[in-house]
Amino acid sequence: MKPHRREHLAGHIIVWIAQVSKAQDSLIFLEPYLDVRDRERAARFRFSEDRARFVLGRRLLRKCLGHYLQQTPETIELAYTDRGRPILPHDETVQFSISHTHDLVAIALTSGARVGIDLECVQPHGNLPELAKRIFSEEDLQTFQALPGRDAPAAFFRAWTRKEAYLKARGEGIAEGLRQISVSLGPEETGSVKDARDESAAQTWRLLALPVPADYMGSLACDRVDKQLECAFVHLDKSEVIWDSLSGFRPSNNKRGTGMEPAC
Repeated sequence: MKPHRREHLAGHIIVWIAQVSKAQDSLIFLEPYLDVRDRERAARFRFSEDRARFVLGRRLLRKCLGHYLQQTPETIELAYTDRGRPILPHDETVQFSISHTHDLVAIALTSGARVGIDLECVQPHGNLPELAKRIFSEEDLQTFQALPGRDAPAAFFRAWTRKEAYLKARGEGIAEGLRQISVSLGPEETGSVKDARDESAAQTWRLLALPVPADYMGSLACDRVDKQLECAFVHLDKSEVIWDSLSGFRPSNNKRGTGMEPAC
């Protein structure tokens, strides 16, 4: 894989997406590359699938940073915010975000802008109307309640990922303002956001749908509307990143209902 230069990040948002199931044979090779803090955290996970997602996410992050910053991944120094979010302590212009759910792990990377990413598995849930009342703004809730039942799960998880990606990009937790944020619930590739706490959000922020497998939703938030999104599916062979084909993946912004069994 030919490395890109750091300057590429100035005009682009880079997203790498990997499947945990494709990394199972490589996990034993990945853990030694974690720093001391992450090795200790990985050891505390009770369930092997949670540990696998964490280990893959951290290794993928270091490989992505090394690829674009032209550094050896093991030499990249990470620090952590009070919320436990990894950051580059000596280079605040480079921003990144991590998300993982079920079989997917994703990294978003850019420079000169804030970025957040979120993935969720779309699963049948009998309590979506009640959950919507707890996290949706009044505007979102009215839109959601008017949808046909078959469209409700996709709309709910689309809104959830858009809200969480936006809050992550701002460095906030999901308890801080979910109901004050309104997002578009439709399947358009570029979504809108309104934040009752920030009147400029609608002009400043852009929400993008990610091309994830059909049983997932993925969203990205960035406060630079001129950035170009570059999304790649990758997997790790031992510790090396291999580019995958996009074939076999269907966009998450389709108009399907929920008549299929989720793969997650």
